[in-house]
Amino acid sequence: MSIKKTSVSLFLMLSAKIFCQQFSLKYCMEKAQQNNTAVKLAEQSLETRQKLLESSKNNGLPKLDLLAGYNYIGEPLRVNLQQVKDGIVEGSANQAVYSANTAYQQITGNPLSQQVQNVIYQTSKDIISAVYPDYNPEITKQSYFLAGLVVRQPIYLGGKLKSSRKLSEEQVKSSEANLQSSKDLTAYNITLQYLQVMYLNSMIDKQKSSLESLQKNEMYAGNLLKAEIIAPYQKNWADIARMQGETNLKNLTTEKENALFILKDMMGIPLDEPVEITEMLKESAEFPVFSSQSVNADVKFLQSKKAEAETGLDITKSLSRPNIFAIGNVQFFRKDLPVITPPWLVGIELQWTLFDPERRSRNLASQSLVKEADLLIEQKHKSVNLAAKIAENKMMSLKQQSETLDASRKQAYQTTVMVRKRMENSLSSVKDVNDVLQLQYETEKLYYTSLVAYQTALATYFYIIGKPENITTYIP
Repeated sequence: MSIKKTSVSLFLMLSAKIFCQQFSLKYCMEKAQQNNTAVKLAEQSLETRQKLLESSKNNGLPKLDLLAGYNYIGEPLRVNLQQVKDGIVEGSANQAVYSANTAYQQITGNPLSQQVQNVIYQTSKDIISAVYPDYNPEITKQSYFLAGLVVRQPIYLGGKLKSSRKLSEEQVKSSEANLQSSKDLTAYNITLQYLQVMYLNSMIDKQKSSLESLQKNEMYAGNLLKAEIIAPYQKNWADIARMQGETNLKNLTTEKENALFILKDMMGIPLDEPVEITEMLKESAEFPVFSSQSVNADVKFLQSKKAEAETGLDITKSLSRPNIFAIGNVQFFRKDLPVITPPWLVGIELQWTLFDPERRSRNLASQSLVKEADLLIEQKHKSVNLAAKIAENKMMSLKQQSETLDASRKQAYQTTVMVRKRMENSLSSVKDVNDVLQLQYETEKLYYTSLVAYQTALATYFYIIGKPENITTYIP
């Protein structure tokens, strides 16, 4: 039965080792750049800008529209015959008199008498008035449907098309810079979290060693108590120190679990996925080769934004230039129209805004935006250079600090050995050993804190100069 239990336990341990993946810092960075939400959002933004760029490449092609509509008017269109009735009757009567007089002169050589002309005038007027319509006839239906195709081809738009395509290109470059900035920031945050896990691994290792020493000290105190060499309260000191050591170990283990949760969230993997990182901080501080050249992604992003602003200025200026289009129209439903239009037409259309009170203000605003971008770039360059110098000085300072704290912890080791020997020779108490073990742990903690601070400064330096992935050369 005991053998079966041992086999099951061994199988579970081996399974946990197999399925629990060991993640390096480089692998964590790559995983985050594939799954991190901020990176995915930047990638989606880039894809959007690329599609808009493809769309802008076709803005010089003709536009073909189908125009169709159904119209219903309040009443049919009519010809207002009553308004012109008097003129028509009068004109027709006078024309009849003139025709009769002309014919009579040609036959007799003499004009008609005025009396006869008056009779002809009045008779014609009466007849025409009698037959003239007393209503206004309709010339269209109340409803009609029309449809046709309209084509519009840009010929000259004052540089608007070219500037529009250039703006789309600059927006793609801005999105690329934004994506790189998101990847750099994600890699930097992953590095900081990975360093936190490495720090906790180192502290857990030291706490385990400290706990072993506290347990040995507790056992030794128990033997001394049995031999009635020490008082019971000294044994109690050893018990309390051991329990504090166990509590500290549990707290560090919990902190590591939480740090791994945060790391997995950054990488975009499920929180319940088994992940283990056993790397500990290297007990050395290596200086990188400092570079005077920076490829900071934020600077590139601002430079692309400046290019966008310059293109926006070109577009604003182009608004004052005329637009020329070739147009064409084909009507294929027009029978019911009030006026029958030609079946097709072609022509040239000119559009030119001659007066726009806002134009000057827009030009000045666009120029101001370019100057603003210049100032932001200059400011970012200065802040990047300043941050790089500060990071360099921090690394130098922290390297010296870690060397000092390394000497201090080694001295604490020697002191622990000496106090333990003195206790074995009844020259020091159990509490003295507990105190010196606590002091030894605190010096270890200070030392590893300085190491993680140095590694953080190193990661910050690489992030500032735009090469956050270089940290993997110094961290496995």
